[in-house]
Amino acid sequence: MKEDRFIKKLYDQICSFLSVKNISWIAFVLFVLSLIPICYLSFVNRASGDDYGYGVYTRAAWMGSHSLVEAAKAIGVTIKQYYEGWQGTWFSIAVFALQPEVFSDKAYFIVVFLMLFLWIGSTVLLFKQIFKTEIGLDKWYVFFILIVYLVISIQFIPSTKSSIFWFNGCAHYMLPYTMCLIVVWCLLRFGKQYRFRYLAGISILMALMGGANYQAALFALISLVYIGVGNFIKYKNKKVCLLFIPFLLEMIGLVISMKAPGNKVRGGEEFGFSITKALVTVGNCFIEGGKTVINYMQTKPIVIIGLAVLFLIFLGGCKSKGKKEDTEHPVIVMLALVCLFCAMQAPELYANVEVSSGVRNMNYLVFLLAALGCLWVLAAGVADKIKMTGDVVHKGIVIPGIFLCLILLIFVKGNLKESTSWVSFEYIRSGQAADYKEQMNLQTRILVNENVKDAVIPFVNDVQGPLMSMPATDDPSAWTNTVMAQFYGKNSIVAMPRDEWEEKQGRR
Repeated sequence: MKEDRFIKKLYDQICSFLSVKNISWIAFVLFVLSLIPICYLSFVNRASGDDYGYGVYTRAAWMGSHSLVEAAKAIGVTIKQYYEGWQGTWFSIAVFALQPEVFSDKAYFIVVFLMLFLWIGSTVLLFKQIFKTEIGLDKWYVFFILIVYLVISIQFIPSTKSSIFWFNGCAHYMLPYTMCLIVVWCLLRFGKQYRFRYLAGISILMALMGGANYQAALFALISLVYIGVGNFIKYKNKKVCLLFIPFLLEMIGLVISMKAPGNKVRGGEEFGFSITKALVTVGNCFIEGGKTVINYMQTKPIVIIGLAVLFLIFLGGCKSKGKKEDTEHPVIVMLALVCLFCAMQAPELYANVEVSSGVRNMNYLVFLLAALGCLWVLAAGVADKIKMTGDVVHKGIVIPGIFLCLILLIFVKGNLKESTSWVSFEYIRSGQAADYKEQMNLQTRILVNENVKDAVIPFVNDVQGPLMSMPATDDPSAWTNTVMAQFYGKNSIVAMPRDEWEEKQGRR
């Protein structure tokens, strides 16, 4: 009997220490530590491939004048060239042209910090609005939800290149994704206050997304329809009709993007709109969406465990409020979220062409958001059925559940080696990062030398861990060589084996 009381007292003390506040701070510290190797690589990271091609005119304009006006004109020239010759995503092209090395050969380090700031910042903004303002959860539950979500989204994103390190990929996918989160935040705020500044923000962002990647454009349109219709049904305020303005602005932007002559160059002469093909695509979206979820369950078990932790936090958060959670139309909400995720498959299925890793990133991020929404609805429903206080649920369900999830991590620890931080750390530990930094510094010294018009550079390995690397080849007419030559104002660039280059330079 004494032993039982002692164990119960000890367990109560442990649970008291493992309050949501303390667990949140522990998770936050671990999260910050996990970002260290990623941030370290920001000083190793360099421009690559498309960064050079889209930055040709802006670099020449900036280096020749240091005038923002001239740089803006160069952006216009870049948009025109690619709009007519390669793709119609005019907003993305404008951002591509502003890659950091346009302004300084040492400025590319900013990419990592900029992407993490936008990613984390937009998530904080939206989550605070949803879970704190709209739902009314305690701030520490909101903090814990935010940290767990950021960990699984950043650490297990399919491609680090197009999400953190490569400016071109980040500008086309991650930047529009963060813009979508800000649009949803503005929509939620507008639905409560109907202030002009929120409508203006939605209008500007959605107009720009008409010229970004199609997944982000679709995400924004669907979110606007969902939230706009939901607000009108709930509040019957005709001011919601003002949302037709950003809707039309994005549609105009999309039409401009889709009508680009360059689309047929990239996608083939058959590129265009077909009602029959669109209807077939809608049906296939649900099939492909189901396949994608199954794939995540098979290949990303840690993410599934993370989602289980989020469910437990939601459950504890619901019960801590001390009142029944009123979730309106839960089935409709979950179906809407499933449809949103499946809709992200549409651009790839419709185009029926090979897509970049950025598409996989968008699919993954929207999956997490949809899963989060569904888990909240389920947790709210379960919380209403449980006749226990918030403290009892924390001690009897949340804490044991989190411990169980930690134990499960032991069985899937191999998945940890695929995390962004682990891959980054191994890349640094192996010495590859230091080698790459030295090689790229040497390459830059050669290419910025204005006296050299036909540059010969040593080969750089194209496998660089989490970083994007599209190095020059031994063929001066190759695409990478050509755009690098144009970017640096050279007649030609050719690469050769490093030992041969060193021998020619008298370094041996």
